[in-house]
Amino acid sequence: MADSPDHSKDNLVEKADGAKDTHGKGKVDVGGKDKPATDKEKGKGDKQTSSQRGSLTKPNITGIATPMGMPQQKPTLRYMPNYRLEPKNPLKKEWLEIAMKDVMNKNYHNEYMFHPKHSLHLAAQVSEEIKNRIKLMNYDRYRYIVLVTVGENLMQGLYAMVNFLWDAEKDGFVSHTIETPRFFALCTVYYIYYD
Repeated sequence: MADSPDHSKDNLVEKADGAKDTHGKGKVDVGGKDKPATDKEKGKGDKQTSSQRGSLTKPNITGIATPMGMPQQKPTLRYMPNYRLEPKNPLKKEWLEIAMKDVMNKNYHNEYMFHPKHSLHLAAQVSEEIKNRIKLMNYDRYRYIVLVTVGENLMQGLYAMVNFLWDAEKDGFVSHTIETPRFFALCTVYYIYYD
């Protein structure tokens, strides 16, 4: 038995194409026949691969592991700090009020009839339109939150409270209310300086 090849698990090295190196000397056993291994197969014979499931991550070009099937994130741009505490184009509260009142009066006029489903979509459109008009004013380093609340006027009251931690000099809000016997519409724009 000393001259017969040893077919134990320790001496078997599986190749990528299904061929096995049974002798450990560069010969590949394909279907029971011994053939000399090519240079490509010899390089792969150094590592042992198993039929077990591989890792859930694979390394990318930069060496950072990303989950399989997930797109690689683009690197975020980082800028040097300029230590500027004031905006180049300071916000003018009066212009915000004019833009907000114009959009609110255009959409919520005397002919408007409150309907729960339609009012929801209209409120979303009005808030987006107000936000887009404010962004067109191109105020430097400001973030905006636009809240539009619409309800049917049935002799009820409305109490709302909002808490923020903000800079009293640079941050603030503008509010406008339309009230008719049939409905009420309240719009509030919060502007927060982001340095």
